[in-house]
Amino acid sequence: MRVLLCLLAAAPLFAQSNPCDGTPAWSPCDWSFDLAANENPDTFDLRAEFRSPVKNKTYLLHAFRNGPRRFTIRFAATEEGTWAYRLTSNLSRLEGQEGHFRASASSVAGFIHTANVHHFATADGQPHLWMGTTLDNFLTIPEEDFARAVAKILDEKFTHVRVTIPAGANLDQVFDRIREINSHGLVADLVLASIPADAAARRQYITDVASRFAACNITWMGLPAFETVPDSRPVLKDAGAIIKEYDPYDHPRATLAQSTSGTFGNDPWASVLTYGTIDPNIGAVEHQLYADPDINTAIRSSNDLWTAVMNGQYPASGSGAYMSTWYNLMTAGRYWELEPYFDIDGARAVALEGVEYIAYLEKPGPVEMNVEDHGYDFEWINPDTGERTKAKGFRGARFTGEPPDKSHPWLLYIYREGEIQSRKAYYFDSREVPIQIQQIEVNPEKTPYEVAEPADGTVVTASAPPKFSLKITRANRATRTLLIEWTGEITASGQGYRVIGAGQEGTFQIPDALSLGLPANMLVHVFVMNAYGKVYEIDKVYEMHP
Repeated sequence: MRVLLCLLAAAPLFAQSNPCDGTPAWSPCDWSFDLAANENPDTFDLRAEFRSPVKNKTYLLHAFRNGPRRFTIRFAATEEGTWAYRLTSNLSRLEGQEGHFRASASSVAGFIHTANVHHFATADGQPHLWMGTTLDNFLTIPEEDFARAVAKILDEKFTHVRVTIPAGANLDQVFDRIREINSHGLVADLVLASIPADAAARRQYITDVASRFAACNITWMGLPAFETVPDSRPVLKDAGAIIKEYDPYDHPRATLAQSTSGTFGNDPWASVLTYGTIDPNIGAVEHQLYADPDINTAIRSSNDLWTAVMNGQYPASGSGAYMSTWYNLMTAGRYWELEPYFDIDGARAVALEGVEYIAYLEKPGPVEMNVEDHGYDFEWINPDTGERTKAKGFRGARFTGEPPDKSHPWLLYIYREGEIQSRKAYYFDSREVPIQIQQIEVNPEKTPYEVAEPADGTVVTASAPPKFSLKITRANRATRTLLIEWTGEITASGQGYRVIGAGQEGTFQIPDALSLGLPANMLVHVFVMNAYGKVYEIDKVYEMHP
């Protein structure tokens, strides 16, 4: 890190060597400025525009206060070569200052972004495998323990480390530890534990945090659990908009959830959805509704992991041998193109049709799956240990078989090794992009389901919520297995929806966010996904009381 302390009352700005000269691309460098005694730090404003040498892309970075009279612009070049910069300030002697510096080459793949609808890529166009874990108390653990924790995370092949910035944290220390995490090739997922409720305080906090950390290899993870924060949707909407303004690198943005952050799925500030449950009634259904990648923080076991994967989600938690099994299988194939696959009985699956199919048999037994008509290899894999049982290959358009035994769940891996390898030169072009998010069927005449409970006209009470149930009105092969999500929303509150039920029947669970400002009308959306992955929507309105 090269730091230039510009004594602005003295020689012309940057008359000496430029602070970022020679800094490798994708590494943050600091330009620090000390104000003169007669210059007011409380009203000082400074920004810098950086123009890249090859793509001519412009990045606008804002200075953050880094001492009583010191301000810093933290920047990371995204290309090797000679960059141009221009300053904008409310101090006339800084306004319009221009210059050049050279960024050196780097072996770093660059920051990540969303790609191929439900997946991720690095800046160099390569697919990125999101495999996350949590580093608790990352600011307070001693340096040696911190180093050991990072080493363990690397040894277990994780690519992301989720850390929480607590209230009152020393942000210089936060930066130092994020920089250390990044130096090992890990992405830091930043959770903001103390986004202020007051709008002015929130803007001050978010602009400071975004200006400090945008030049690092990060993602924005919002609140620890947005459902527990009063008025969280407008708070996150505002915070997300400020981050977009102050983060020119457009790092992925999300917020953590106890259940689902899908309520933000259509909000422009959110680019990733997070899940705190593995329930396929929620995750698998919503994967068909939103064109955003999904990550899951609820993984505690092998079954959790593979249920989440079949939902279409990347793991953002978990630890142990079962994670290694997942990593080894995913990195051997084309994980960045896998999508949930429904032409199967006896298991759940993800696939890149005609190339590879991964099925999870939570309850081992016979499995049948239609595939494209080719010759395939296939293996049975123990998801807990990674042990593989290779079977004789087959040719055809339909697979039928059973796992070696029924002592534990199994993975079935069907693949064309030559096709996987021949496509290595392709980036995200093997599928038609964008993958079309399906049109949800809302026509009652084409919907073979109806809400049996609560009956129309029922007054729902938050204190004693009613039972819910869905009736199949026209049974057929597609209705043999159903995944069903029930969501409730008080439109006037502006809080978005919350999940209030899952499955074909049960009792509504009314969260606090839906219990404010009652009585009011609650809009209930019922999303039903059949065995073929087709989603239907049924809407109901109920009067709700406390």
